Formats: sequence, C-alpha cells, structure tokens
Amino acid sequence: MNEKMMEVFARDIIASLPFNKRMLYQFIEGVEDRLAQKAETKEHFLTLLKQQSPHHQAAERFGMSIYETVALMHEVEDEISEKLEKKLDRYKWIDCTDYATYSKQTINSARYYLIIS
Repeated sequence: MNEKMMEVFARDIIASLPFNKRMLYQFIEGVEDRLAQKAETKEHFLTLLKQQSPHHQAAERFGMSIYETVALMHEVEDEISEKLEKKLDRYKWIDCTDYATYSKQTINSARYYLIIS
C-alpha cells in the first residue's frame, strides 16, 4: 500500500465525519501542523505543544471543557483508524491492462488498474 493512497483514504474518511467531529479534528490537526512547521527540532515541537496546547485552544474555540475536547478527539481518532483499517482490508488493485482498448503505441508503456476500496 503506498502512502499516497492511505492519505487519500484518510482525507475521504475525515470529509465524511459529522460536522462537529470534522471541525474539531481539522482544527487540532491544523494547529499541530503549524507548530510542527515552526519547530526546529523534535524537542522544540514538544515544547511548543505544551506551551500552545492545540487541545486547550480547541476547547476554548468550541466552548467545551478540556476533558470533553480530549475525549471527543480520541473518539474521532479511533473512528478514523477503524474506518481506515476497514478500507485497507477491502482495498484491491486489479490489473485491467489486457482488457483495455488502446493503441499499439502504448502497449509497452501503459498499465490500466481498477482500484476497489
């Protein structure tokens, strides 16, 4: 399984989440991504996470307690992991090159796949 396909599946799963879960998840992930870009080292990133806690920012932004925010974020992450695992179990590449109609020129260079997820 290539990493790009996993990203595509994850984005699809996140997009299908209920609005409140999707907003919370994307907000926290966005803050974490911005902190990671600012950080010069792994230790610096961990320090920034403690100083600018994405979960505390999300709790304030969405009018929730920190405990509600952390619990909901864990629920969302578990839901994403579970759905991703199910997608990966069903994921298949089927080589359809022999069944595709194409010009003689592309016979040696083109491959055609059907992806089932």
